[in-house]
Amino acid sequence: MFGLPLATTALVLGFPIRWIAYTIGFLVVTRHWEEDSSSEDEEA
Repeated sequence: MFGLPLATTALVLGFPIRWIAYTIGFLVVTRHWEEDSSSEDEEA
C-alpha cells in the first residue's frame, strides 16, 4: 500500500478493522440487554 512495508500496512489497516469488528461484536452481544434486564426485574 503506497510503498509502505507490510508490517506498517498491517498496523495502519489492522487497528481500524479490529475496532470495527469489536464494535459490531459488541452491538450483536448487547442488542437484547434491555429485554434481559426487564425479565430479571419481573422475577424479583
